[in-house]
Amino acid sequence: MRLETRGIVHVSPRRGWFVVEPSAEEAMTVYEARRVIESGLLRSMRPLTEDGRQVLVAHLDEEKAAMAAGDRQRLTCLMGDFHIRIAELCGNAVLIEMLRDLTARTILISMLYQSEFHAAQSHQGHCRIFEAMVEGDFVKAAELSIEHLDEVETGLDLTARPDPLSELRISLSLPPKNAPSTSRLSGAK
Repeated sequence: MRLETRGIVHVSPRRGWFVVEPSAEEAMTVYEARRVIESGLLRSMRPLTEDGRQVLVAHLDEEKAAMAAGDRQRLTCLMGDFHIRIAELCGNAVLIEMLRDLTARTILISMLYQSEFHAAQSHQGHCRIFEAMVEGDFVKAAELSIEHLDEVETGLDLTARPDPLSELRISLSLPPKNAPSTSRLSGAK
């Protein structure tokens, strides 16, 4: 039920669960909400502790490793998690949940619409935000966050595709959209 609440799946009684295919308009509204929340969050943060700095360094290292391995699914999830890690450092449970909901939606949007180039560009945006945080310049970090989210949104290819969920289906090991359904009883005698 959490996936449905977060807008990732739609549950249809007696039919099953279906992954939501966000429209271009939905993608834009999600990014608009993230810009507002994340810039406000960063502007209100206190200086990073050494533990907080280490959490973000380790996370950025994971992003870099996922890029090097060509693991797009992992990288996409890590890209969203970076923003959640920042919210966790702030300690505001309401903001953390809001960002979890929004990043869950943007992970789905990114899986559908983001190119490899823009994934690498996102990592660089995270590094710039982190550097501003380490310097204690949270106003700059907020500005960089807005710039980063603008770049990500601009880099999305929101044009229609024959099966926009093909990569997601592969990562979840679901049958292709046009695959014939098989009956459980087909092998029974």
